[in-house]
Amino acid sequence: MSRVPFEASRQAQHTREGAARSLEALDDAARALRAQPILDLGHALAASGCLAPERVDLLRAEDPSLLRSRSHELVDRGLISDEQWHHAMALVAGVVAVDLAGFDASTTAFAELPLPRACELEVVPLGMANEQFVVAAWNPTSEDLRRRLVSLTGHTVWLVWAQRAAIVQRLERQTLQERGLSAGVAAPMGMARDAHTGMSVEELVMQAMSEVDTSGDAEQSGSGAESAGMVRLVNEMIAEARRVQASDIHIETNPGDALTLIRFRRDGDLEPYLWLPSRLRGPLVSRIKIMARLDIAERRRPQDGKIDFSLFGGVPLELRVAVLPTHDGLEDVVLRLLESAKPLPLARLGLQPRDLDLISGFSARTFGLVLAAGPTGSGKTTTLHSMLAQINTAERKIWTAEDPIEITQAGLRQVQMNEKIGLNFATAMRSFLRADPDVIMIGEVRDAETAKIAIEASLTGHLVLSTLHTNNACESVVRLLDLGMDPMNFGDSLLGIVAQRLVRSLCPVCAEHRRLSASEWDALLDEYREGSQLTREQALQRLLAAAGVDSPDGVQVGHAVGCEHCKSKGYKGRTGVYEILQNHREIRSLIQDRARPNVIFDAAVGLGMRSLRHDALEKVVQGRIDFKQARTAFL
Repeated sequence: MSRVPFEASRQAQHTREGAARSLEALDDAARALRAQPILDLGHALAASGCLAPERVDLLRAEDPSLLRSRSHELVDRGLISDEQWHHAMALVAGVVAVDLAGFDASTTAFAELPLPRACELEVVPLGMANEQFVVAAWNPTSEDLRRRLVSLTGHTVWLVWAQRAAIVQRLERQTLQERGLSAGVAAPMGMARDAHTGMSVEELVMQAMSEVDTSGDAEQSGSGAESAGMVRLVNEMIAEARRVQASDIHIETNPGDALTLIRFRRDGDLEPYLWLPSRLRGPLVSRIKIMARLDIAERRRPQDGKIDFSLFGGVPLELRVAVLPTHDGLEDVVLRLLESAKPLPLARLGLQPRDLDLISGFSARTFGLVLAAGPTGSGKTTTLHSMLAQINTAERKIWTAEDPIEITQAGLRQVQMNEKIGLNFATAMRSFLRADPDVIMIGEVRDAETAKIAIEASLTGHLVLSTLHTNNACESVVRLLDLGMDPMNFGDSLLGIVAQRLVRSLCPVCAEHRRLSASEWDALLDEYREGSQLTREQALQRLLAAAGVDSPDGVQVGHAVGCEHCKSKGYKGRTGVYEILQNHREIRSLIQDRARPNVIFDAAVGLGMRSLRHDALEKVVQGRIDFKQARTAFL
């Protein structure tokens, strides 16, 4: 049989130009194929480009059964891929080919064959034609596949051939529509359009998908990382995070064909922003690595870097990048937005009047040590910068050592740490002491050397501010003593420790308020007193004073409802919950005697300190937060 008529006819109908593009065109395509000569597998393999004609002739001469009953051995020997074998078998069987990229499928096709089953079988349902349910597959001659589809759909199934890559892309697009943008996962954030192109996020995703290498090695090579679509998609993602005032972007990759999830952290909570097809996870991570100047080939170890977004056509914004390897050779990425913000006035931090006076008093001192304690993201740096803003005058020289510099203030001399050149907090502290400072702020006390220099500086006429990663104020005392600090010097230098958390505030528009029953008041008093030596009467008086009423009947607590103003969440913005340990004479003696945290805590509460628990529950009776948010601050 001559190859010429085959190449000019049946093979031409399996190219994109010759493939059917609608259900109505399938009958014509089938009739045209039936009019062509019957082919053998050797001719099909040669004409489809799977094997060179000369190689086909050698195989036929070597063992004719290899191209007949034992043809799948060609796959086992690595001569062709499984997909190529199925394509050749489809040509031999006269299976109609379709162009999925341009195919006008029925809108109800996925109702007959649900998306999860279609993804499992790697097929695309197209709709009904001639009382048969048409399904595109890359292995349409598989009888097992046909039986499963008949069982799933209840229809007689007409299998047509399509490229495997085209099937995967069509399924990814359908997945985006069902689980991503059309399902509201990205809304309202996903509704934004790229400022330069006017394209929606969905259009940017589709553009990136069309440009990504489909050869199968995109995951390893990062192919497509610098394509126009991927560049615009990443830029739009960062710009949208800034627009909605997100603090972090989380990119979470999943193995196999599972989708990649992008989430934004807003007001402390993570919210889904976008689902991306698995084919884009490699290029997405590689694009961020390129922007952060990280090694795109290194996939086994964590990497940290920074992105100056203004260098990529964005607004002035710095992002801290953390890339972490996960299972199956994948990587997750977390980007923290570090827009150079201005300091907030102390009065806007959510401090109770008594605590506002305490912190203002710390700031007014000319020497001593003030520490802000709490986990990452609890607002410690914001508190310290607010204190600095209050005393940032022409008469004072203020040096800060930060990593990174998140808030900028005119008049402050701010230094960015750089471990690669040996510039750390301890080195910066020693340099500051030679630069005639009045006030020094150190981003964090991480080691004994930094702690020692900070205490010595505070004893020699400087006001020193810094942060610690500890749970509460009293534990911070023991943490520093455990680092080897001299308790006498530490007790003399310490002015106070501000432990804090951030919680979500009730929406002022839709929050509903109600009075507590007698039993609820009893439960509230017990919860307030827990862990302290306060009496029920003392707890009652503190709560009534916080609420500004004379009896429990005047107290109303709020709960979240949800409205358009807060996007149906019931919360709007965040406020701080504080525990401020002031270094009284009694506290100083306990520090110098190396007392345990619970002893220091009981003494401080007896002297008027409110713990995180106390402050959170007082904000509840003030109607500022609800019980759910209050308990996140101390449980």
